[in-house]
Amino acid sequence: MIYHRLVTALGAVVLGALVTLSSPALLPRALAQVSVLTNKYDNTRDGLNSSESLLTLANVTSSQFGKLNTSNVDGYIQAQPLYMYGLSINGGTHNVVFVATLNNSVYAIDADTGAQLWQANLGTPVPSGTEGCSGVTGFNQIGILSTPVIDSTTNTIYLTTKTYGTGSGPAAYSLHALDVTSGLEKFGGPVPIAATIGTLTFTPLNYIQRPGLLLSNGNLYLGFGSNGCDLSARGWMFAFSASNLSQMAVTTMQPDNSYGSSIWQSGVGPAADSSGNLFLSTANGLFNFTANDLGDSVLKMSVGPKGFAIEDSFTPFDQANMASNDLDLGSAGPILLPSQTGSLTPNLLVASGKDADIYLINRDRMGGYNPSGNTQIVQYLPAALLGELFGSPLYWNNFVYLLAHQDYLRAYSLSTDGTGVTSLSTNPVAKTVGKLTNFGLPVISANGTSNGIVWLVRNVSGVPKLSAYDAVTLFLLYDSGQAAGGRDTLGTIGHFATPTVVNGKVFAGTQTQLVTYGLFPAIVPTTGNGQTGNAGTTLPVALTITANNPYTGLPISGVPVTFSDGGKGGLFSNPNGNTDSNGQASTTYTLPKTPQTVTITVTSSGYAPATFTETGVVGPVASLSTVSGGKQSGTVGTTLPLPIVVKAKDAFGNVVPNAPISFTDGLGGTFSPNPANTGSNGQASVTYTLPTVAKTITVTASDGSVTDKITESALPGPATSINIVQGNNQTAHVHNLLPKSLIVAVVDQYQNGIAGLTLTFSDNNAGGTFSTTMPVTNSAGKATVTYTTPSTAQTVTITASYSTLTPAAFTETVIP
Repeated sequence: MIYHRLVTALGAVVLGALVTLSSPALLPRALAQVSVLTNKYDNTRDGLNSSESLLTLANVTSSQFGKLNTSNVDGYIQAQPLYMYGLSINGGTHNVVFVATLNNSVYAIDADTGAQLWQANLGTPVPSGTEGCSGVTGFNQIGILSTPVIDSTTNTIYLTTKTYGTGSGPAAYSLHALDVTSGLEKFGGPVPIAATIGTLTFTPLNYIQRPGLLLSNGNLYLGFGSNGCDLSARGWMFAFSASNLSQMAVTTMQPDNSYGSSIWQSGVGPAADSSGNLFLSTANGLFNFTANDLGDSVLKMSVGPKGFAIEDSFTPFDQANMASNDLDLGSAGPILLPSQTGSLTPNLLVASGKDADIYLINRDRMGGYNPSGNTQIVQYLPAALLGELFGSPLYWNNFVYLLAHQDYLRAYSLSTDGTGVTSLSTNPVAKTVGKLTNFGLPVISANGTSNGIVWLVRNVSGVPKLSAYDAVTLFLLYDSGQAAGGRDTLGTIGHFATPTVVNGKVFAGTQTQLVTYGLFPAIVPTTGNGQTGNAGTTLPVALTITANNPYTGLPISGVPVTFSDGGKGGLFSNPNGNTDSNGQASTTYTLPKTPQTVTITVTSSGYAPATFTETGVVGPVASLSTVSGGKQSGTVGTTLPLPIVVKAKDAFGNVVPNAPISFTDGLGGTFSPNPANTGSNGQASVTYTLPTVAKTITVTASDGSVTDKITESALPGPATSINIVQGNNQTAHVHNLLPKSLIVAVVDQYQNGIAGLTLTFSDNNAGGTFSTTMPVTNSAGKATVTYTTPSTAQTVTITASYSTLTPAAFTETVIP
């Protein structure tokens, strides 16, 4: 046996046992599963499925969510689709959607494939020409209009039909109990729905059974109102035994001999608490509580051996104005809020209607009628909405939602202060960006207190569309018109039709089809996501995706997939492939040559795509080049006027930032800073102070693996001294050439010779002769002369002078 979660007819979530599944692969994986057995999910009518674990804020997007299939039907589906999980039917186990049409047909449809499991037609519907009011309702026929209810303990679906030309008049109403596994009648059904109270007789032609059926404490409750034109119609409420379809009680909301006080609530069924008390709102009509005329009121009712009883009520102070201006409170039904911890009024309901006011009412003491105002209830928010409310409010996670016609979808917070007073925020805490024209009635899905989503069918430029909104921000998440090519087209629907969101799917009834929306089979990253590699290199881990069914979790083989980086220039080893028996497909990926973050998508028709995010960064330095600062000249020991700038690039020409570059000259010059880190442009810049050696210098820039050579020139400084290099202290005979040339060097402070200087040699009138008295220093700063001794023996002092420098003095000896 396996267990799943059921939303029961009492609105509680309980564990229910299912028989062993014959085809478990066809059913959702082991997640909390729910069955939707009644209108608006449970008898609180709060419109909330709080056990939706598959649909999330992240995946309800047009790329991952959309139309899955359609199932043809024979007329408008006005009733909210119902759903049973894991039902044994037609020899197998299926998830089943039950829909009913205005053509009086009931369908059991496989919720996963869209295949029809059975159909039952329950008679000819009443045509609009006979019914009247087609211009108000928009229907061309009336058959099954209200949402049925399912008793999962007996596998019975209960519903009402309106048939043509049967019984004693042109129309008749019947209550049916069908076996959910076959569509066959049960419990002796169908039974006629008929009543007479005093002089009032229920005449089916004048009525529509619009509110969803209520199953509570073994009884079925059916509410009736006018056919739309109030043609001699009034509100009626019937109670039948669910076990044998016998009529248990009947009452009218307006026994006075006039029309009014209909029960319609735009199709929302009466609510019920766990004690079996009913809660509903009536439409415009007479109000005289002592005469049981109960127009424009919120009623708390019970049924006992003596029939129906009004246990409590609330009637707005301006009921007479509401009645005369068609501002009926009964256009929307009340919802029962969860018990409010710490509140002086823990059991509350919220009501509203065409009057656009909001009423927060204590279910244990509803307040009755106060002609002076609505001060007797917990909270009254007048004119809170911009339009008429149809259907009912919604509730989730301490928020109450209301969507009036052509108004914003609004969320009000619900809280209890330190004194125990519970109230709604006076202004909405969130609302949609624009006003909405809603066709259907909204519902909410959530996984407990997370992933709240408001679903509704709205009119966008005359086209019905299924839309989903973040329940916290009320920002649009999804719209069935977002996908290209009309992929998610909904189709024509009747007003007040309500979608059903359950177990990862959305079921919406239209004029001719049940349309199923849900999650597409998904392609998800398995390995290789989030890697970083050098630009132009192959990532170390292959990119692998898995195609799987989001409802079973099983892999899907044979799926053709395409890997793409959107034209970024990377290379795939296998850009097109098919998933294997494990549902997987892989490819290697070579990053583009330009560093960047690359988004890789993996797509397949009909599948939600996968996304990989990979990062290409610059590779190591592969080359260094001089940008500026080369071929400069400067005096030894000084700093060159321009910095030396080099650029680092990787193998693909991308500049490399943050690379430390070291500079050397082998001569003792200094660089600052050293090493220098390249900036975002790949450039490293240093200042260079020349060494004290005057020469042409080769500066080497290196990151440790590659180098760049830069040529600079160090020039000597100003002359500081004249030094004798050769020829001092020689001896020679008169009229002879000294054996060695006289050589001096003119140097700077670092002993670098200075070229191009003209010196003056003199023997101070000793009578000798020089090869030249004004030699010029060569590249080494040296000046050379020869000297022929005078004709007399003597000691000769020869001087070599330049500018203001101290001359160099040679001492030579001349002998006879």
